Amino acid sequence: MLERKRTLVMMPHMKWISFLMWAALLFLVGCAKDDIAVSSAPQADYEHAQELVNMKSYARATLFLEKFSSKHPYSEYAVKAELLRLYAAYKDEEYILSETLATRFIERHPRHPDLAYVQYMLGLSFVKESTDSARDQTATHHAIEAFELLLTRYPASAYVQESRVYLQKMQNKLAKHELYVGKFYYEHERYVAAVNRFQVVLKDYQTSPAIEESLYYLAESYAKLNLMKNAQETAELLQHNYPKGGWSEKAARFL
Repeated sequence: MLERKRTLVMMPHMKWISFLMWAALLFLVGCAKDDIAVSSAPQADYEHAQELVNMKSYARATLFLEKFSSKHPYSEYAVKAELLRLYAAYKDEEYILSETLATRFIERHPRHPDLAYVQYMLGLSFVKESTDSARDQTATHHAIEAFELLLTRYPASAYVQESRVYLQKMQNKLAKHELYVGKFYYEHERYVAAVNRFQVVLKDYQTSPAIEESLYYLAESYAKLNLMKNAQETAELLQHNYPKGGWSEKAARFL
C-alpha cells in the first residue's frame, strides 16, 4: 500500500520532467527550422549562410543555400551563393553533389573570374570519388582530365602547384591499377594480356613508382611465353634504372 502511494506521489514529477524534455525538443526543432528559413533579404540570407559555413554546419549551409537559390535567383548574391554551396557540399563530404555543382557552375558562368577555383574543386571532388586501385577508375580518369584542363586554361592560377601534385597521385593510381590487372592476368596464366597491361604502365606512366614492379612482371611474362630475348632486354632495362632494387635482383636470372 505504501509503495502504491509513493508511486502516485512521484507521477506528477515524472510528467513535469517529460514535459520539459518535449519542450526542449520542440525548441530545438524550432531553432533548426529557423536556421534554414530563407527571408526576403538576400544579403542577410547570404551572410547567414556564411555564418553556417564558419560554424562548420556544412549540411545545413548546403540546404539553406539551395533554398536561397530558389528564393533569390537574380540577386547580386546568387552567384556567390553557388560558390559557397559548392564549398559547403565538398566540406560536407557530399562529393557527387560538389561535382555536380562545379560542373553546372562552369556551364552557366563560362567567363567567371573564379573558374580556376571551380575547376580545382571539380578535380578534388573526383579525387574523393576515386576508388582504390583494384576497382573501377572512372573517377580517377575524370580527376586527371579536370586537373589537366586547369593547368592548360589557368596556368597562372593559385591552384597550379596543388593540381600538379594531385595529377601525379591520380596517374600513380592508374599505373597501380594497370599493374594490379596485369598481375591478375599473370596469375591466371594469361600472359599476352598481362604483357599488354605492363606495357601500358611503361608507356603512359613513366614517373610512377609502379614502373619497377611492372618491368619485373613484364620480364616474367615474356619468359612464360618463351620470348627469352624480350625477357632479357626487359631485365636489363630494370637493372639499369633500378640497380639496387629488389625487383632487379629477382630478374637477374634472365640475364
